[in-house]
Amino acid sequence: MENLAHELNRLMSSFDRPERPFVTVSYAQSIDGSIATRRRRPLPISGPGTMRMTHGLRALHDGILVGIETVLADDPQLSVRLVDGPHPQPVVLDTHLRTPLEARLLQGIAGRPWLVGAAENPQDKVTAMTAAGADVLPCRREAHDNRLDLTQTMRILHQRGIRRLMVEGGARVITSFIRARLVDLFIITIAPKLVGGLQVLTAPPNGSEAPMALTAIHYDRLEDDLVLWARPDWQI
Repeated sequence: MENLAHELNRLMSSFDRPERPFVTVSYAQSIDGSIATRRRRPLPISGPGTMRMTHGLRALHDGILVGIETVLADDPQLSVRLVDGPHPQPVVLDTHLRTPLEARLLQGIAGRPWLVGAAENPQDKVTAMTAAGADVLPCRREAHDNRLDLTQTMRILHQRGIRRLMVEGGARVITSFIRARLVDLFIITIAPKLVGGLQVLTAPPNGSEAPMALTAIHYDRLEDDLVLWARPDWQI
């Protein structure tokens, strides 16, 4: 995977946006596009080689971001354990501050996680999360759907020193980043399995029936898995 690491470093080094970090969306899916079971339970999809690759990719980023549903379903650590390298800053999109106080993220292996929550969360919730080991970052919500404003979220992370951000899921978060056109590179592991589970996209990527095209496409095989990396084409 040296070619992928080289290309990622090249793209990130040339990226210069004063308002947001470079965003890599990375996930593993089955051939039928499933990333979890229909009940949103975690499912081992990729092989050990691509798991090590994913941890290597984490080490190349300043921050790693997931949504609260991923925290509730997987209880992830969001750290680098399978390779040598620095831990990225864990970031959770957690509108209502639902991260469990016993979550592994709060145990500090990768430092204090940042919970991006709605600006109007009650102070007692913020205080409880801070005492449990998290930093709460208030963010406004979108007027049309009441979700966190991703553009402001990216600005907040950039102001706090995140220049390279890896987004790992779940499905709603990935879809939101795509529809907000906040993706600079996709790294998708495709495993030779059929699952019939939760699909990676929860809505059309372009807000219509038109498919979203990818460009600068590369493929590589790692054990039984196929790894695709490509850039989004925002022309449509």
